[in-house]
Amino acid sequence: MYYLTTYPYLSAIILVLVVNLVCKKVFMLKNSPLSYLLIFIFSAIGQACSPFSGPVDKEKSDSYYYSKLKKEIRYSPMGNWFALGNSKVDSADVSSFEVIDRDFGKDKNHIFYQDHIIDDEVDRETFEVKEFLCFDKNGVYLPSRYIADHLRKSIPDGRHMYAIDQANPGTFVKLDQDWSKDDANYFYNYQKVDVDYQTFEVINEHFAKDKNKVYLLKSFSLIASDIDPVTAQKVDERYIVDKDSIYDFQQYRDGVEVDSLVAFKCYDSNSINFLGEDFLLFDDKVVYDGAELSGVDSRSFRVVKNHYGKDKNHVYFGNRMIEGADPESFEVFEHMFYSKDKHHVYGDGILIKEADAETFEPVDTDKSVLYKDKNHTYQWGKITDEKI
Repeated sequence: MYYLTTYPYLSAIILVLVVNLVCKKVFMLKNSPLSYLLIFIFSAIGQACSPFSGPVDKEKSDSYYYSKLKKEIRYSPMGNWFALGNSKVDSADVSSFEVIDRDFGKDKNHIFYQDHIIDDEVDRETFEVKEFLCFDKNGVYLPSRYIADHLRKSIPDGRHMYAIDQANPGTFVKLDQDWSKDDANYFYNYQKVDVDYQTFEVINEHFAKDKNKVYLLKSFSLIASDIDPVTAQKVDERYIVDKDSIYDFQQYRDGVEVDSLVAFKCYDSNSINFLGEDFLLFDDKVVYDGAELSGVDSRSFRVVKNHYGKDKNHVYFGNRMIEGADPESFEVFEHMFYSKDKHHVYGDGILIKEADAETFEPVDTDKSVLYKDKNHTYQWGKITDEKI
């Protein structure tokens, strides 16, 4: 009784915890009753603090809400008013307001994108939204938040919709993430491309062609090439082959824009084969990541693990030869940063001079980058003082 009167708040907390534990045991509950109580309390607090009385149409949008007294329409992205805020939809008539799509609404007077009136950008009577694309009798549009920065910069100040140039709203369809078309044109990332409509086709992620040209696909534009369009065909999602060569196009290399097209002479396209996911074999060549392996014996070449390969004479880390590595004893550890042969240890194919190959092993088995030998502990190939 002394503790109950001297420490009433502490006693109350202890009592709640005891009751919570007993209820969980007696009723064999998966979750603590206290957790349900806390969820209820916080939900009630959240509802009480919310500036909204409820969504306008929760089936169509989680961003349009009635104000607390239902005198205004409020826009709050995903209803996250606490972090993202909320704003009044100016001039919206509450009694006639209806949701068109997540970020679009209309009333008897206006059409809205988020909290903006867009009457002067689209035709109100024929406007509709289909999977983020917007249509009216005049054209096809994208809201500003769904387009790339360079397209967004082309929208005049005070406007919020990007009109896709020359798109026919009656026939426009989206083909995949990058491509769309209508009855007369193809569009690459929502920009019309100058190609022969009847013969145009996308070969893979990096190339497309029509009867006249093979095109290299950059992020937002096409580059015409001298590859033969008649014989050009897909090897995989990266490479293509024509009557003369295999081609690889890279827009970026090591984060730098290079727009590099590399051609590998190919005498027999029937010899094209992949080992693993990354090594391309054809004729007497082996290619990794758009670069040919030097000094390779293609007949004996095989994948050791992932991006490690070897032939009877050499070991390769990607397209780079690991100088001095012994192919016969070479192996890759669980954490693929590390590998070794009977003489040496390597990190990403680079010799770790201090490491002892005979005793080199992981510190534990959770794929950690911490490895050890009889002398040292290593992290990412460097000696570390971290305790084992």
